[in-house]
Amino acid sequence: MEDAKVVINLKEGIIEIEGPADFVKHCLDMYKDGIGKVLGLPQDTAAASEKASVVPQKRNAAVAKPPTRKRATVMATMRDDLEAGFFDRPRSTAEIKQRVSEAGLTFTDTGVRANLRKLTQDGLLDAVKKGRSVRFKRRS
Repeated sequence: MEDAKVVINLKEGIIEIEGPADFVKHCLDMYKDGIGKVLGLPQDTAAASEKASVVPQKRNAAVAKPPTRKRATVMATMRDDLEAGFFDRPRSTAEIKQRVSEAGLTFTDTGVRANLRKLTQDGLLDAVKKGRSVRFKRRS
């Protein structure tokens, strides 16, 4: 007896039937209606042994796209904190990183320091040295 194999990939949901030809035909006959509904075929789909063409469904062009959100960046978060008064008193890098992580962003200390350096160069923040540490506050 001949072996037969059927692979149905419903967008990676993959259904695979393998075995003797009679067994595969029997399985396809059993699930023909369900498979036809999923694929959008008419109810009187041809038998499994016959070839049936699958017509792809058209996408509705009127489907609304989700609104695009502005990407949040560490620099934008720091500028917002600057306007909100967070930098009115000297803040350490650890405090600033904590504030950035509360905003839902994940950055390394180096990345946070690089953005602080840019804000200092732009004249928005002052770097106040206290011993070996550096704290950042709003420029007066």
